[in-house]
Amino acid sequence: MIVGRWQLVETLGPPESWSMLTAGTAPREWASYLRAIPAPVQQLVAEVHANETAGEAVLPVSRRAWSGLRVRAVPVCRPGAAPHGVQVWAGEGDPPPALAVAPFHVDARARTVRIRPAALGQGYRDGEIEWTVPEPFQRVVRFDGALDMVATVTRSAPNGRWLGVATVRSPSGPRSLLLATRNGAGEARHAWRGLAVDVTDSVAPQHKSVEAATLELLADSTPRRYLVVVDTAQVRLVRWVTEPLPGLRWRGADERGVPHPDDRARIHQVRAQILAGTNRVALPGLRLATEDGGWLTVDVAASPLPGALTGNDSATPEFALVQLQLPTA
Repeated sequence: MIVGRWQLVETLGPPESWSMLTAGTAPREWASYLRAIPAPVQQLVAEVHANETAGEAVLPVSRRAWSGLRVRAVPVCRPGAAPHGVQVWAGEGDPPPALAVAPFHVDARARTVRIRPAALGQGYRDGEIEWTVPEPFQRVVRFDGALDMVATVTRSAPNGRWLGVATVRSPSGPRSLLLATRNGAGEARHAWRGLAVDVTDSVAPQHKSVEAATLELLADSTPRRYLVVVDTAQVRLVRWVTEPLPGLRWRGADERGVPHPDDRARIHQVRAQILAGTNRVALPGLRLATEDGGWLTVDVAASPLPGALTGNDSATPEFALVQLQLPTA
């Protein structure tokens, strides 16, 4: 066991499947819990997890480095759910501040994310908030695994898991967040419990990727052009590549109700062509719902994103890049 630093145990599944996510702020990708945490501390972790309250103990005298040390365990709780994790510290004197960890929940069917961001530090919003899937990406600077994570959650294979690091905007500037999430089996496969951990002290925040910068330049080169990624399963918005199209009713809404009902058949035709291997499909004069209750007409072009196939054995693209072009005034 590491002495003098907090460690994070994820408890997103049954006890026999628990693992380590960090040693201090250094990521540990699903490392062995049984090897990292000695048996006396495992007992305390189990009690803290069951009682959902912090606990302390003094470790027995032995030849180990942790002999006779004070150990403290703190649960990472979300209202109405079992703790998503337990933070553990062993050392002398008082422990340093615990890690900044926020529990979250993703409903793969409703495509919603619920999180308590205040746990990540000062300046974040209090209480639990709910986003639709595209909204959290508005806070992302760089997240190379974004589409892989979305694809994993969308497919919701039983007892799946995903872990990666994203650079996000925060009240104190760019921060690195380790994101780890797991689901269950049966109906529980659509419910993904997760942890967001601030690991900035060990993983430096990253700048935008060359690909993202290139796409932004492409959009900027043509006035009134906007880029968005959609899934090919149900043609639902995943994330904006550029700034969102002004006035469009996308935030907090079911995107399937955004296109005009009379245009949906044409959208399904475009989807079929993309899935059949067409590299670029045009859809002129698409009507989209606006925030004020009206309709906005845009010219659309869609292309498959074949690079977003991580973990998928099929050659069928799971995502498409869609260009929305407003008519000139």
